[in-house]
Amino acid sequence: MSHIHIDIQNLSFGYEANQPILQHISLHAGEHESIGIIGANGVGKSTLLKLLVGLELGFTGYIRVEEIPVEAKTLPLLREKIGYVFQDSDSQLFMSTAYEDIAFAPRNYGLPEAEVERRVSFALKQVGIPHLRNKQIFKMSGGEKKLVSLATILSMTPDIILLDEPSIALDPRNRRQLINLLNSFEHLKIIATHDLDLVLDTCQRTIILADGRIVADAPTEVILTNKKLLEDNGLELPLSLSKTVHK
Repeated sequence: MSHIHIDIQNLSFGYEANQPILQHISLHAGEHESIGIIGANGVGKSTLLKLLVGLELGFTGYIRVEEIPVEAKTLPLLREKIGYVFQDSDSQLFMSTAYEDIAFAPRNYGLPEAEVERRVSFALKQVGIPHLRNKQIFKMSGGEKKLVSLATILSMTPDIILLDEPSIALDPRNRRQLINLLNSFEHLKIIATHDLDLVLDTCQRTIILADGRIVADAPTEVILTNKKLLEDNGLELPLSLSKTVHK
């Protein structure tokens, strides 16, 4: 087995006592997989990603990322392995310019300034936004902020990338750029989203959450062409398939 993997066993979590958001979640995600997490509003998609990166603790069951248990004392090591792109870019970007935001994590881990510069330049180029290097964050569009947010995690060269609604605020050109970028990555990727066409274009495997539980886990084409399964779980066919699938 590759060292790059996530294992979740019997995971349950709630923000308030006796009000579980996730219940008895178990799954394995392996190297090079691209996994879509879908479901209606409020089923726990974002919460699951936050638990994987340790932004929320206090769960029962266990989560291991590359055999590292997710717990308070392991978070610095964990966050060298796994990068998380927030749904709201304003929650992720807090420095004055794109360069400063992308450089923050490498500097925080004590890397030499020459290595910080190399990583920032590489991340900007990888995402296709070298022209935003010195642009002030408050002057950016929502789409530009999203791409800078992605660059901030790439600067730490993670093995695993988590993305929460990555296509929000992207115009069609930037959305296509994002899809091409995600498909170029060999990382383990987990994408929580309502954009089922994005899932169809980027994920080989799809998991449906409903009532805090996994109700389906199968190849993406099997899940996203099953009209009844989707509708039973508060979803609709991807737009690109809605005129061709009649199950």
